[in-house]
Amino acid sequence: MRVRPPSGRGGAGVGMALIATLAVQSAVPPFATDTYTPAFPHVTADLDTTASAVGLTLTLFFLGFGGGQLIGGPLSDQYGRRMPMIIGGVVCTLGAIGCALAPSIEVLVAMRLVQGIGGGVAAAVARAVVIDVAHGEQLARVMSLLMALGGLAPAIAPVIGGLVLTFDGTWRVIFWALVVFGIVMSVTAAMVVPESLPPERRHSGGLGVVVHGFRAVLREPSFVGYVLTATASLFAMLAYIANSSYVLQEMKGMAPLPFSLFFATTALCQVGVTVVNARLIGRFRPQQLIAAGLGLSVAAVALIALTVLLWDTALVPVCTGFLVLMASQGLVFGNAAALAAAEVRDHAGSASGIQGIAQSLGIAVSAPLATSGGGRTAVPMVLVMVVGISGALVSFALARRAHRSDVAASA
Repeated sequence: MRVRPPSGRGGAGVGMALIATLAVQSAVPPFATDTYTPAFPHVTADLDTTASAVGLTLTLFFLGFGGGQLIGGPLSDQYGRRMPMIIGGVVCTLGAIGCALAPSIEVLVAMRLVQGIGGGVAAAVARAVVIDVAHGEQLARVMSLLMALGGLAPAIAPVIGGLVLTFDGTWRVIFWALVVFGIVMSVTAAMVVPESLPPERRHSGGLGVVVHGFRAVLREPSFVGYVLTATASLFAMLAYIANSSYVLQEMKGMAPLPFSLFFATTALCQVGVTVVNARLIGRFRPQQLIAAGLGLSVAAVALIALTVLLWDTALVPVCTGFLVLMASQGLVFGNAAALAAAEVRDHAGSASGIQGIAQSLGIAVSAPLATSGGGRTAVPMVLVMVVGISGALVSFALARRAHRSDVAASA
């Protein structure tokens, strides 16, 4: 299968092999976290440490992942795409090896930081490659397919971690599996990904050019608006992901297996809607699809809020709200990312880095706020959802207004 460019554009299209390879580069966070979190008690006992210290391994990983994106994107604007992506995969692999061999919690925390940096570099460059090789409606379609493939990772990763612990019982094997994943990242990047940024389009000048790239993309109001649209929508979605276990298991008494099946269903619904979104592009403009997704999100959050505040968190309506909230994001993320990238094609790497760090910050802030009520109350989760969707609506309106102003000015 190849994703064809819109009529009137040249190019042979973007092959599924390239899309799958770029999805692998972007799938480090779920594989590096969801495979590993079931092993927290094993790590605590084996390294003779505390649960809070083991929790730092997640914190440092995401800090490294955000920093890697901020570094990797601009560097790829100067040195091309392939080599930084391959280096990112190698660094991620070395970090995983260090984790597997870590003799202490201090070494494990440090190696998780290294692993995160490598994964962040690879992810940022992967998005920049998409911006290089796809244009217009094709860009939105490829972004959607990329996110659909990436959406499968959170469903697969916990199963891998559980199987490893069930049949082996040692957390270190999980990191050896992540070593294999890092090798796959590097090898596929070297074999499949073309050099999509020729020398004549690269920027030179070292750190000054990096700063200039960030300034250039942040001065584009429509780019900032679309990035904030995706980030704020993610902020709302993460409230569900972080707090659903408290709501459904502790507050409503759902058993672990039914909860896992429901959680997987919501993730697969988002993947399905993302695939449908890719089909709809061309029949509808990306802005129209985002508007539809945000409209569904508003309805879902309203249902969840009413259920929590007025109906004692009744199981069926709150699950319906969760399902619609997750599914609706399939109409938002890929389209918003594509529209943002299209505004700043000359600084694709810097734009990718900004998008990545914005999403990382959204994740870092949303989860602790949403779970602050624990199993006692779901009100903090609802408030985070309301703030997120409100922010997404305002950002989307500002982005469309800025885009129309740019079009009018250039006419």
